Amino acid sequence: MPSDAPVCYAVNSEKTSPMFARAFANGSGGRVDFGTTLLPGPLAMFGSSERWPLLQEAISDGREWFYGDHAYFGRFEYYRVTRNNYQHDGTGKHKQDRFKMFGRPVQPWRKEGRDILICPNSQVYYGLFGMNVDVWLKDVTDTLKQHTDRPLVVRWKKDDIPITKALKDAWAVVAFTSASAIDGLLAGVPCFVTGEFAAPYRMGTPDLRRIESPVYPQDREQFMWNLAYQQWTLAEISNGVAWRALRAQREAHAV
Repeated sequence: MPSDAPVCYAVNSEKTSPMFARAFANGSGGRVDFGTTLLPGPLAMFGSSERWPLLQEAISDGREWFYGDHAYFGRFEYYRVTRNNYQHDGTGKHKQDRFKMFGRPVQPWRKEGRDILICPNSQVYYGLFGMNVDVWLKDVTDTLKQHTDRPLVVRWKKDDIPITKALKDAWAVVAFTSASAIDGLLAGVPCFVTGEFAAPYRMGTPDLRRIESPVYPQDREQFMWNLAYQQWTLAEISNGVAWRALRAQREAHAV
């Protein structure tokens, strides 16, 4: 096993975790481990709360780590992988080809709307970061009510309302790290993202006091193109395409 190859931790009782671990181990020359003890070397894992303590231990040790989760686009066919972060920040100069495959054109900015669409993550997810979803939601709604009279609409991930329908009358999207903020940006709806590691964080502002004067960045298309180059199919992960791209990022960062 190469010295820089990761140990790919998996939870046998989960569906995606073992598939991701085996694919990433194949592509990186690493190995799969189903244990609960942190082994020497870099860590790779798919977003499992059961292996979260291993990830936090690796981060505390200053180790290199690779975090996999469902994709920004084309979920369940593609999987995002980020080096030393939970999501990519969408910077880069990639071409449009991978993004164009998803048939989701970037709509013009919509500078009118009625509702503030609030999209929390699950309590399990907030708990991983030592947070509480009810506290986050109360802080968000209390702040918004001080700075706008617009209706506040809360959409949970488990809700049956399609995101496209929820965005129909939206003035802005407020999220912690939810992919709904990316859906909003695609639809031309500005975002307020409070999670600093979330991909769309830099495409808006976390300052909810500015809810009536959102940010409208002009590089949304390039942002989407770049994110599409940070996700891969399991076949691409297994055959090393993802690993070569992630190693190139490491080398660029070292320069």
